[in-house]
Amino acid sequence: MWVEWQNNETYTTAAHHITAEAYTRPLNVMRLQIFSYMISRLGDGLKVLDVGCGDGVISKPTSKMGHYVTSLDLPIITILAHKRGVSSVVAGDAEQLAFASNSFDVVLASEVVEHLWNPHSFFDEAYRVLKANGHLIIETPEGRESLRYDTHKTYFTVDIFEQMLNTRFSIREVKRFQPTGAPVPTITLLFRKINNKNR
Repeated sequence: MWVEWQNNETYTTAAHHITAEAYTRPLNVMRLQIFSYMISRLGDGLKVLDVGCGDGVISKPTSKMGHYVTSLDLPIITILAHKRGVSSVVAGDAEQLAFASNSFDVVLASEVVEHLWNPHSFFDEAYRVLKANGHLIIETPEGRESLRYDTHKTYFTVDIFEQMLNTRFSIREVKRFQPTGAPVPTITLLFRKINNKNR
């Protein structure tokens, strides 16, 4: 299914990542500030999985902060990340992460979950690959109006996340900003994994 998703999405996705100007777009500047702020408070030398890494717009700065980043995206998109010099890039499926359980301190996904056919599978997988007390960072457009653009399949709000994830993740922080020209705000949420023994 993820290969078919790539066939459907590559043309719209790749266009966002093929120029150096992508790094200076207001949306990317703001998301980098928020991701850097959230990750910097979680510790040093973290093992981070960047799901839907694109050309590495978040992976590269996170690596420069001293963290060990594994970047994952669809095969055609990973070529862009290699060209940008992202050090550890793998092709894969966000809904079936090919990593051992309890492997990462942080899983992050920027502008990913709204594109997935089955976001529940991604959240299950993120929970599985995170270490005890690990953190999940999600960025996504907020609200039903986000379905009107960019081939989004699902919409999210803070309340929806709380209902979906309340037995596996607790929300630690929410940041919200309004990208220029977008019909809805973008939300970035920091979650902490809830361990089974603490339920």
